[in-house]
Amino acid sequence: MILKPWSDMCDLRIYLPLFMAVSVVDASINIVLDYGATSAADIASYGATFEAAETFWESNLSGYRDGSLAPTSVTLNVAISNIDGVGGTLGSAGPSHVNIQGNFMETTQGNMTFDTSDLGSLVTAGAFEAVIRHEMAHVLGFGTLWSGSAVTGLLGFQEVYNSGTGQYTGASALAAFQVEFNQPGATYVPVELDGGGGTANGHWNMGIDHGINYEVADSRDDPGDAIIYTSVNNGLSLDNELMTGYLSGDAWLSATTLQSFYDIGYETLLSSPVPEPALFSALLGFSALVVVFPRRRMPRRC
Repeated sequence: MILKPWSDMCDLRIYLPLFMAVSVVDASINIVLDYGATSAADIASYGATFEAAETFWESNLSGYRDGSLAPTSVTLNVAISNIDGVGGTLGSAGPSHVNIQGNFMETTQGNMTFDTSDLGSLVTAGAFEAVIRHEMAHVLGFGTLWSGSAVTGLLGFQEVYNSGTGQYTGASALAAFQVEFNQPGATYVPVELDGGGGTANGHWNMGIDHGINYEVADSRDDPGDAIIYTSVNNGLSLDNELMTGYLSGDAWLSATTLQSFYDIGYETLLSSPVPEPALFSALLGFSALVVVFPRRRMPRRC
């Protein structure tokens, strides 16, 4: 995701009515990949993987709740370049333009950057598409558009998370979490507060924290810390879900994540969680290291 605190979403532009092209009723999700300055060689090597991730979200997000006032498309600007070397940040992404027509603040354009230093190991492990899916989710609004007022100062849009609380309260995702992880009394979905800018406040919390400097010493006070939530549908853990702050395990898509998109204005497929069987079963064989790649431990990016 674009690494901006809730109060500092720099260069996030708003489409006003005069400039906003509206779509027909029951708009579907149309993701447009713009490779910009990406080399022809990189497009040839990775283009099919980006397109597969695009299809993944277009298939799981079936439309917009705003109907005719929704965006006609979402343009994702793709960049492949050096970020911080091997094993650091795998990618960064976030929205740059939003639509404020209707009842929800929706992305119309955003940026994704992927670190060239990590591409080889990710491709070898069969994990690159999962990283792209993760970053696309941030462009579409996961963790970045959870609070319309915090992002732009405008009231009247989605308000499903207050920064610093670690408690996501969107009704649809919460209902899914209660059922999917057998937490009938839950009043929120736990959100990560560790890891610093870019990790905190934008991902589901991991019960087991990973990574050097990921957690402040002697502080296990995130909601959900030391708790491993396991899906009743497939036995997979929330710690290894697609939208945690570190890449580990199966990187599966939960109903909780899918329904969080409903909370911020998308129509979704109301189906069972979508696991990615054995996605990382051969991930370099580093079982002792849990093969945890930090996704967001990096400075704020604009």
